[in-house]
Amino acid sequence: MNLSRAPQPAEAASPAPALPGRRRIDLTPWQWKLCGFLLMATALSYLDRQALSVVAPVVAGELKLDNEQLGRLLSAFFYTYAAMHIAVGWILDRYNIRYTYGLFVALWSCSQILAGFARGFGDLFVCRLLLGAFETAGQTGAARIIARTLPPRERTFANGLMMSGGSIGAMLAPLLMIFLANRYGWRFGFIVLGALGLLWAAAWLWWFRPAASVVQGTSNRATLAEADQFRVILRNPRFWACVAGAACTIPILHISASWVPTYLVQEWGLKVSGALSGYLFLVYAGLDIGFIGGGAAVSWLISRGWTVARARVRIMWISAVLMMTAALVPFAPAVGFAVAGICLLNVGRACWGALFLAFNQDIAPGRVGLVAGVMGCLGSLMGAWLVWLIGWVTKTRGFDGPFWMIAVLVMAGTIPVATARWEDTKQEASKNI
Repeated sequence: MNLSRAPQPAEAASPAPALPGRRRIDLTPWQWKLCGFLLMATALSYLDRQALSVVAPVVAGELKLDNEQLGRLLSAFFYTYAAMHIAVGWILDRYNIRYTYGLFVALWSCSQILAGFARGFGDLFVCRLLLGAFETAGQTGAARIIARTLPPRERTFANGLMMSGGSIGAMLAPLLMIFLANRYGWRFGFIVLGALGLLWAAAWLWWFRPAASVVQGTSNRATLAEADQFRVILRNPRFWACVAGAACTIPILHISASWVPTYLVQEWGLKVSGALSGYLFLVYAGLDIGFIGGGAAVSWLISRGWTVARARVRIMWISAVLMMTAALVPFAPAVGFAVAGICLLNVGRACWGALFLAFNQDIAPGRVGLVAGVMGCLGSLMGAWLVWLIGWVTKTRGFDGPFWMIAVLVMAGTIPVATARWEDTKQEASKNI
């Protein structure tokens, strides 16, 4: 690999225009490899965070936890994941992204390894707090890297490709953790997953060596534009539309990731075995379809002459409709119908997430990490509270209410974002090429 050919930001922002009626994704070989690295990092982050959810029934049995206590343990990750978003976003914006991103991956991997040595509830709770704090850099850092290396018309696809790593991690987590837990114990599974993250961090530092103009942060004030000033960001109605979207819709993915395995065990009597891993594979495959399919759909609409903003908004409404299938899950006559409904929920949520991140990247290009951090903080705070609340509710009342709550959150989060004024007639033409 000729590292000297890594693109400058100006090169990344000037792809050849797509011909009308033709679907085209203009990524260079270097950009494809970069997206591959970011995809793998996202997959590892979801492997680590999903590991506990997959073996939650086993851990709860061993530690003698009820649903409310298990909810506190599952929500621990999201407390620090929320609290650290703004600080970590600021760090990722300010300092060399090559080193900071690799360091955070290594730190969250060490936290996962430590969880393998947990002696009880308290130790595991602390390890989950550490994991959440360091994983904050995952998608926030990837969003900053994509914003610096790809033009707006390709970011939704690149975001979706990167975020599809989450679904890959979520799909692999049941297969790996159930196998390792049954054969060697759940603690050994945590150690194996953490070791994989350390290998990734070493490979990243060896490979990712672009020009200084790509990795430099806001410590160089020349990288900031008028739109990146805090006073401008806070007066931007698009920012506040995304705040509402983050608070209501980001938590849906956290809820699904945390409670679906336990829902299938408690409501449908499944065992922590191959059958459960198969159903979870299908459930989280929906994320992969949404992450990649949503970005590809936006690229296709743009190639048909749609503006970037109009294409994103149209696909976001379609994503919301898919997520609304959550309201039908409580009426499922068999486990297969329930799994299908949750799969469609995940398809919609994944597609929605890739679009939402693309909108975040447009608000303040020089402070993508900070803006994404604010959104992640709000979404994770709500997610932590709702993950705990669902544990409290389901302790005595079952899972019907949480699925109906998800449907309400979908509309409350989508309407502000989809109805915001994203079109900019003065800039849209340049963004669309």
